[in-house]
Amino acid sequence: MRKAILIPVVALAGGVVGFFLRRWGLDTAFEPDTGLPIAGMPATYVLALLCVVMVVGLLLLSRTQTPLFEGYKQAFDAKGNFVYCVVVIAASAVLCASGIRNIYAYMHHEHDSVLRVLLGLLCFVAVLCILMAMVENVRGTGDGKFRFTLLMPAYTYCLWLISAYQERAVDPVISDYVYQMFAIIASLLGLYFIASFSFGRGRITTTGLFSGLGVYFSVVALADAVDWATRLLLVFSIIFLCAGLGLLFHSRRPTGRRQSQPLDSKIEEVSPHGEP
Repeated sequence: MRKAILIPVVALAGGVVGFFLRRWGLDTAFEPDTGLPIAGMPATYVLALLCVVMVVGLLLLSRTQTPLFEGYKQAFDAKGNFVYCVVVIAASAVLCASGIRNIYAYMHHEHDSVLRVLLGLLCFVAVLCILMAMVENVRGTGDGKFRFTLLMPAYTYCLWLISAYQERAVDPVISDYVYQMFAIIASLLGLYFIASFSFGRGRITTTGLFSGLGVYFSVVALADAVDWATRLLLVFSIIFLCAGLGLLFHSRRPTGRRQSQPLDSKIEEVSPHGEP
């Protein structure tokens, strides 16, 4: 099975298993009266072991001897890819819905966090940037270099990380929200490394690893009792990062390794006038 399909499938399958392990842990590994974690519960250790397995597995799957791509356009070539177009539009709709939900909740006094309002506004900006990049990728226009719009989803997740930590830092039980934080951090790094190809810093292994972990932890975090705006952001991470993984490991056009030259051209280089 090709890595373009295998890595997203492994991340999703691992996430589904982790989702049910997390639900098991939430039902059995916390005291019902105080909400404090119960030491020695098998669900906690099994899920932690699964996380280690997923990190190692995704790292091994993402490793490649392929030389570096020339840039973003080559690494994420989607010219004429209708499936990619539909998936990105779906992901953008989910991200837009999350922004609307954040602002709606603030206006109806469901929360009073100004950061969540700013996060909602950034979601709208990120949607525009994602759709602009998608159109260029599908049409094959532009060179893909120094495309700062690619960084906007990562900036959005930076604000999400700050907002989520501000809301959950008062909770003394870290295990209540640790997988949500893992999902945000891994997705943030995945989005950052995807954008890094546009600035000549792209690395296939690190992009594959953190994008896969972003998918995995986002599925696991869906088991937590989170609001709808957060849930939609997690769904966006799953869809968008899977699309990025599919393109990255499908567009295998290496140019970093120097190609061997024909014997005649080597002779001409040594003797440009054809003399032995």
